[in-house]
Amino acid sequence: MMNNFNSLKVKSLFVLATLFFGGCESKQAKKNADSYFEGEITVVVDKAFRPIMEAERDAFMNTYPKSKINLKFTNEATAVADILNDSARMAIISRDLTDAEQQVFTKTDIRYRSFKFVGDALALITHSNNPVKSFHVNKMKDLMNGNITKWSQLSPNGNSGKVTLVFDDANGSNLNYLLKKFDIKERNNLPFFAVKSNEEVVEFVKKNPFSMGVIGVNWISDGDDPASIGFIKDINVLGLTEKDNPTVDDIFEPFGYNLALKRYPLRRDVKIILKEGYGGLGTGFANYMISHVGQLVAQKGGLLPMAKPIEIRTVELPK
Repeated sequence: MMNNFNSLKVKSLFVLATLFFGGCESKQAKKNADSYFEGEITVVVDKAFRPIMEAERDAFMNTYPKSKINLKFTNEATAVADILNDSARMAIISRDLTDAEQQVFTKTDIRYRSFKFVGDALALITHSNNPVKSFHVNKMKDLMNGNITKWSQLSPNGNSGKVTLVFDDANGSNLNYLLKKFDIKERNNLPFFAVKSNEEVVEFVKKNPFSMGVIGVNWISDGDDPASIGFIKDINVLGLTEKDNPTVDDIFEPFGYNLALKRYPLRRDVKIILKEGYGGLGTGFANYMISHVGQLVAQKGGLLPMAKPIEIRTVELPK
């Protein structure tokens, strides 16, 4: 009964969203093998967003069994390249296209659209025995530039051990976000190394007491998901502050309303890049993700819905 209700609800949203995503189907569209709810499409996804995109895909395909969404997990650079060279019609990344990338579409007279999907964040994780629990966000820039090398420089609670900074991919959204935020132009010779996935980052941190891992928070934010619970076991999630002399109330972790209120400094938006000039499966899936139902899927995963109102209530507990 719930699936039927959701299906009717989403279909009604699609009728309205058709105007938003590109208008009526043309004669050319009718020649295509896919439509809003049927067919097959490949979506390229930065590896940081794998958990949320698997959840969205599963929910969509459960509602529309004649659809098949193939998710290709890669880094952000490859995802953008796939969109530009027609290897994919949809990409999930953490940024808009650059002016140079947009020019590719302008020159070929091909339309693309960029939409905010959810609010996400970078989580900084450490070994469970590491005494450092928080630090000023600007020290992350110093760490990436090599101006800070030891845990004792990050926090008075830190030891003299050297910080080993690890990312999921040298061309992924996690690293790209920090390079842009801290205005770091040159990535060569930066003091970090990359493994092959967010899962490997977590496992590395669990085994190396002096390491700091950078992952997408959706890997550890779903409290009902056994995989998410398993990842967060035996690691610490660092809090960050933007104040020089913070109290405990000035330090924030990348969860819950800290994202909604923009208190956590490493918050970012996840973007849908869609290149589809007709009402195809890419349009249908994108509409689903920004619909009420799709945003509930994101919220359940611990991310910030971008296409539905966020209501924050203050409750006074009885004394």
